[in-house]
Amino acid sequence: MGKKQWSSLEIILVVLFLLMTIVAITMIVLFVTGEPGVICDDSTDVFVPQCPTISLAERVDCYPDAGASMLGCEQRGCCWAPLDERNVPWCFFPTNHGYTVHSVQSPNSYELHAEMKRMASPSLFGADILELTLHAEMQTSNRLHFKIYDSKSKRFEVPHEHIQTVKSNPTSPIGDTLEITNNPFGLTVRRKENKKVLFDTTMAPLVFADQYIQLSARLPSHNIYGLGEHVHQRYLHDTNWRTWPIFTRDAFPNGGTHNLYGHYPFFLCLEDESGKSFGVFLLNSNAMEVTLQPAPAVTYRTIGGILDFYIVFGDTPELVVQEFLELIGRPVIPTYWSLGFQLSRWNYGSLTEVKATVERNRAVDLPY
Repeated sequence: MGKKQWSSLEIILVVLFLLMTIVAITMIVLFVTGEPGVICDDSTDVFVPQCPTISLAERVDCYPDAGASMLGCEQRGCCWAPLDERNVPWCFFPTNHGYTVHSVQSPNSYELHAEMKRMASPSLFGADILELTLHAEMQTSNRLHFKIYDSKSKRFEVPHEHIQTVKSNPTSPIGDTLEITNNPFGLTVRRKENKKVLFDTTMAPLVFADQYIQLSARLPSHNIYGLGEHVHQRYLHDTNWRTWPIFTRDAFPNGGTHNLYGHYPFFLCLEDESGKSFGVFLLNSNAMEVTLQPAPAVTYRTIGGILDFYIVFGDTPELVVQEFLELIGRPVIPTYWSLGFQLSRWNYGSLTEVKATVERNRAVDLPY
């Protein structure tokens, strides 16, 4: 008897049977685990995101780049919950992303040193740094400094001639202001006088990769000012899911949200009706963006360097600004000759127009 020849119909039926078998097995896995399985990039175990009920205002975007989808979200080990609301993230972080603290040291009452390791979880963009170090110090009674950096490799840090390290006798122990959560890692900054929480990063995990760093923090109020340089339509920031880029594009003011000449990752927050305020300064010169959301909360995303934060405290906004200037250096008085009339380099369409401008100034004896 010769070999049986498979007809096209029989081949199609066999393929369909195999596909149905694969789908059935997948459904059984989902039924048993309750979540789609994602293989961790640093472990052979299946990663299951922990997605408790998180208020919409406190969701932190786990897919800030374009093209978010259920499949892409699950591949990052994040939580997917689509909504009718466009601004609220559909893909947001679970509670089992980030880092865990495995050792903490306090060389004195004013400094704190911690070592962290990355939790076994999928990566957002790859090249995650597995071991991080936190160093924090209470530099003065009104200034907390903490930085998070790669434990193994040196990364670029912005040099600054005015910033001093912790003094020999600060007036406030660091434990009155800073508290660390170990698993997952988070920081809570409080005002030492009344223990009010001002800057709380436990709301979302830390992401620290070679070219992508993200940190979120819950704030005490919506009274947020700063974050330049942009054409802001109002002085008080809108916290309804607004994202501001900081990259010094050297663009002329255009009325939109495009960043302009300066790079100022500093904001001031008025805590309550009492006038007590604090400021947050991220010393990082890489391209970044800052998102404000209704929690209220702030999320920093930058493409390099380290997280080098200074938090300054004051009883009034004016005192916070004074503390900030003590940190970065005070402005100088410009020379007398530089206060004269200036001409912009923009909008000269031809050499003839430039010559006419020069002659116009000469005609009225106006220095330029």
